[in-house]
Amino acid sequence: MSFPQRRESIICIGFIVFFLISFNRSFSQQNNTFYLMHEVPQSNLLNPAVQIKCKWYVAIPALGSTHINISNSTFSFNELFSTNNGSASLDMSSLYENVRNTNLVSSELHLDLISIGYRRNEYYFNFNIAEKVNVAATYPGSIIELAWKGNTQFLGETTKFNNLRTHSVYYREYSLGVSKVWDAYNILGLRAKLLFGKANIYSGKTEINLYTDPNTFDLHVEGDVTENISFPVTITQDSDGNINGYELGEIDPVSFLMNGKNKGFALDLGWIHEYNENITFSASLLDLGFIRWKSDVSNIHISGSADYIGVGQGGNSGNSDLITEIVDSILDSFNQTVTNDKYYSWLPTQIYLGGMYQYKPKLGIGVVNRNVIYRSKLHSSLTLSANTTVWNKLSASLSWSYLNNTYKNVGLGLAWHSRGLQFHMVSDNVLGIIKPLDTRTLNLRFGFGLLLGCPKNKEEELKMSNPYDSMNKGNCYWVKRLDKDYKKKKKKMK
Repeated sequence: MSFPQRRESIICIGFIVFFLISFNRSFSQQNNTFYLMHEVPQSNLLNPAVQIKCKWYVAIPALGSTHINISNSTFSFNELFSTNNGSASLDMSSLYENVRNTNLVSSELHLDLISIGYRRNEYYFNFNIAEKVNVAATYPGSIIELAWKGNTQFLGETTKFNNLRTHSVYYREYSLGVSKVWDAYNILGLRAKLLFGKANIYSGKTEINLYTDPNTFDLHVEGDVTENISFPVTITQDSDGNINGYELGEIDPVSFLMNGKNKGFALDLGWIHEYNENITFSASLLDLGFIRWKSDVSNIHISGSADYIGVGQGGNSGNSDLITEIVDSILDSFNQTVTNDKYYSWLPTQIYLGGMYQYKPKLGIGVVNRNVIYRSKLHSSLTLSANTTVWNKLSASLSWSYLNNTYKNVGLGLAWHSRGLQFHMVSDNVLGIIKPLDTRTLNLRFGFGLLLGCPKNKEEELKMSNPYDSMNKGNCYWVKRLDKDYKKKKKKMK
């Protein structure tokens, strides 16, 4: 097999599962606008401390809550491509201007199959089954600089390309959560998740260094890259141990979907604190966990160093033909091994911090800071929102967000939560739905459910011991209860 063919095989192996998973139209999780809409039962997915007013919540199967998201931290389609006479061409100068040290491209699809919630006095219990597909990759800005301006800008320097990593995964999640009114001012929540992985690409150690000699322009490359795959694919090697291809195995859809060999576990933590009658704080830690992959596992490890002589004075490795020649030479010099060892992949952990100021009885001003830790890198966003309730049944939220290094994000959330049918539809960037080619963030969450055993008035609400109402400042039931318990204990001590 020739060098170009071998190079193409390695590239294909690295991305084959990525595209197979992407084919499911999975669109990183951003629900900033939705986070403070505590009247909606499904907001408990973002903060397990959230409780509902009604006794029961039952989601309509497969329609309880669907979340779709496309996210790019660096560019939109129209920022990457320029249009001239009806034809689009790659605009590298625009990409070069927007690129960061670490860039993230991700997409996500979350589909709730079954969801049930039940409240009893100060406790709220919920059970959920969901299908989750996450496709994400990070890449260093230096690789764009190399493609755009070549290696002459790095003369006498060692350039690192260490953030070229991916974590693409499809798994099923079974979760059981409970929240409890701890006292008159705090509600705490905990959710345990049992995970069953179906397919995965997970980058391990990724270190690539490039040094360009300032006098001779010779190149010295060092690399240590590990890629783990869990999918029915066989990596083939030639007699010299070089990777020369891959073979896809047969996939039985039933066996694939019901695969229980790749087990994992995760935790969600939540907290709601009523600071005073007008200010409420909330915080949550989501997806603190892992999956251990055991079925159809392949581990690709490529490492070594190579010297390339021949760029010459004034040479520039930005030329595509020269890059091809250099890559072929490097692959021939590096060690390539394939094993079938079990491995762990960690979920991207999310941290939400929120606050709500009750400006008027039916109007709250909110702020949400979302942070996701993806492959040891922190990616943050900020959202400001105005939240209101109309007729005690219709909730609405209008938001503005700084997402993916741009301010052009106007979000909208609507939720109908009467006794009986419940519906919600939320987006962090409705402008992206109108003009998808001009946005870096495109997301939508929607769902239907049933609310049963709801209080008909404030009196019934008090009798049901409902401790928390985000838009109506709650009530004094729990203060009275604590005072009563304190008097009982004091009487016994006497």
